[in-house]
Amino acid sequence: MKHYLDAMRSSAPAAPGLDDDHVTRIFLACAFFVIALFVVTTPAWLMDSRTIDGVSVWLKPQKFNLSLAVHFITLAILAQQLPRAVRAGPVLSVFAMLAVAAMLFEQIYISIQAARARNSHFNFETDLESLLYALMGLGALLLVAVAIVLGIQIWRKGSGGGLRLGSILGLLIGSFITIGFAGYMSYSGSHWVGVPSADDVSVPFFGWSRETGDLRPAHFVALHMMQTLPLIGYLSDRFSAPSRIIVPAAAVLQATLAAALFFQALNGKAFWPAG
Repeated sequence: MKHYLDAMRSSAPAAPGLDDDHVTRIFLACAFFVIALFVVTTPAWLMDSRTIDGVSVWLKPQKFNLSLAVHFITLAILAQQLPRAVRAGPVLSVFAMLAVAAMLFEQIYISIQAARARNSHFNFETDLESLLYALMGLGALLLVAVAIVLGIQIWRKGSGGGLRLGSILGLLIGSFITIGFAGYMSYSGSHWVGVPSADDVSVPFFGWSRETGDLRPAHFVALHMMQTLPLIGYLSDRFSAPSRIIVPAAAVLQATLAAALFFQALNGKAFWPAG
């Protein structure tokens, strides 16, 4: 581990505006990896006509590539609020490495299953796939855990106004709601509420059903509180707006929207019904 961290410190500088500590480098390296994976698998996505549940077999890995790129870039940027000694300290270092391992496992497995035209999520057809799906659940928890740890560290040792408040609320509230929604989907064994037809109409790229209840829109809104609330906090600082009012209000609104979408899906209703 020490040799790896020393190598990270001695490599090329980090992105402009970001420090060159090893935790920032780890987050950026993960983002660059999944962006590269997105580019490499795009030809397969465009040329492979096979489908799973009515959408391209490559749609899920591509969505995860983009989502994880946003996730790790967000972590890298928000971590800059911490003093370098805290950001590069043992706590965040350990959780950053666990997130790396989780990301590599999840993306490799999801891509392999896509190539095999097999589901990676909610797949209990074989003992091996059931085990790997359970491990994916652990991996997803680790990917969110690093955000929770970062949020706590910013709460304890970060500095700033609206950006700090938005980071704390976004990383913590967004993470816990996301875990709750993901846990329910895993428990129920599907993200659908109801059974979509073979000709189910879905939202372009996202693949969300427009025919029956789908829990993924609620999960999406909750997950991306990690980006929207820090951005709102940053803009509040930039324009000298009352961040102590604006940021919590935005958090309540977005959490309420996520809950509304969740209960709408539980009633078997699509959030964007097909006309």
